[in-house]
Amino acid sequence: MELKRKYAIAAVLLVLIIAWILIPNNVLQTVSDKTTVVLNVFGNRKAATSKSTPKLPLNTSPTDPLEIIRRDCGQLCDTSRKGSPGPYFDHVNADINCQAIFRNQYVDRGHELPHAPKSIPKNLMIEYTMNNRIPVKYWYFDSQYLGKTARSPVWTEKGIEDWIISAKQGKLRGNYGAGETNALRDALKHAPGIVDGRVMVIGSENPWVEACVLEAGAREVFTLEYGSIKSEHPKVKTIVPLDFRMRYLNNTLGTFDAIVTFSSIEHSGLGRYGDALNPWGDIIAIARAWCVTKPGGSLTIGVQYNYDHEYLRFNADRWYGKIRYPYLTTNWKQHYRGKGSQRVHVFTK
Repeated sequence: MELKRKYAIAAVLLVLIIAWILIPNNVLQTVSDKTTVVLNVFGNRKAATSKSTPKLPLNTSPTDPLEIIRRDCGQLCDTSRKGSPGPYFDHVNADINCQAIFRNQYVDRGHELPHAPKSIPKNLMIEYTMNNRIPVKYWYFDSQYLGKTARSPVWTEKGIEDWIISAKQGKLRGNYGAGETNALRDALKHAPGIVDGRVMVIGSENPWVEACVLEAGAREVFTLEYGSIKSEHPKVKTIVPLDFRMRYLNNTLGTFDAIVTFSSIEHSGLGRYGDALNPWGDIIAIARAWCVTKPGGSLTIGVQYNYDHEYLRFNADRWYGKIRYPYLTTNWKQHYRGKGSQRVHVFTK
């Protein structure tokens, strides 16, 4: 009996050797997958468990949040795009899928950590530095209030009206002194859509920018801020990122004649204010503004600026120059260069 079993095993092995030589690979794979079972039947042993790792099909959707953002962002987040010479720096264009970048829930998510990140993860360094073109410095803040109440949670009508008067007198200090406030006021005079317009302000801890916009003649101001704010001024409304996104998607947001932001956008995607790390956070924020601006409308933006010496100062802010500024303002046309240490520029759509 034992001899017969040995002959049977030998016969099976001989068949497999012949198959290895003669049978095509795709058929052979099926045979080899069964080998363990056949041998175990003759050897009266338990079948072994296969440990092969299945491969995902090529069209599998990404599951990493940043890869999902990159997918929906498309050309916009490709910072290797070539530009063309502009009045102040290169001008770059991209096909922007507005529905996709608003629909993406990961763009507005928080990092959900007990404290703001102190360093850039190694796997994101290439994206944050634009393939090592932007140097990195470090200056740490932990100022989380995304999804919470803003630092100045109530804006009174009297307070805003008092600041409008101060702005008219050239004395409004705002957050950065009267010189920076007046640089913004100067730029607003060159921005189409401000006068009698519906204007969105991106990022405000207190309403000094809103006061400048109203002083410049805006009909209505709509402020987008991480933390919730109650405005008691009839011409000033506020909204948080989640509501901004949902109102766009359900077609109740409307469009704007102009966008204004001062010393705000450079923080996007760095985690300082509770937002999740996103190397393209600032670029997507300005692209969304482009999506909700009427044709012929404008973007007035003040950010820390040094044409030849820009850098990322994690997690505090970014300094913009000839490398990143063109991508920040993708599709916007350069219109006016103003004043100030946070050099104010005006763009048109």
